[in-house]
Amino acid sequence: MINGKRYGWEDISTRLPTGELVDYENIDYSDEKEIEEKYGKGSNPRGYGSGNYKAEAKVTMLREEFQRSIVAYANSTRRTIYTLPPFPITVSYANEDNPTVTDVLRQCKIKKISTSGSQGESDVKVELELAVLGGIRWGSANAN
Repeated sequence: MINGKRYGWEDISTRLPTGELVDYENIDYSDEKEIEEKYGKGSNPRGYGSGNYKAEAKVTMLREEFQRSIVAYANSTRRTIYTLPPFPITVSYANEDNPTVTDVLRQCKIKKISTSGSQGESDVKVELELAVLGGIRWGSANAN
């Protein structure tokens, strides 16, 4: 029995401050919170302590999209890519069988840019590694 369409790649929309990304192949983001078990008598944890929160993201796009979105944005603000102010990335999942779900990556800063091209490949890709300084708002309906 088929229970409807699940979210897939074609259901993802990703927006930067410059607009919607079109020529991109991947977006990957995650967050984590350090949790450390605290032991006392016996071999099982008696409690826990918590540490730092960390969120990060990677976006792989074609060189043309990188020029159109990131480089043009930096040029329009008269900044270098690494000195751009923190910006949000909004990732929405929507299709006809499921409600729209939006994750907001708040206050992203580009921390690494990698590019590759090789013989036999038909395109050149650019990968951005980002620190997500404001954290990830999972399943949000509001991009602020």
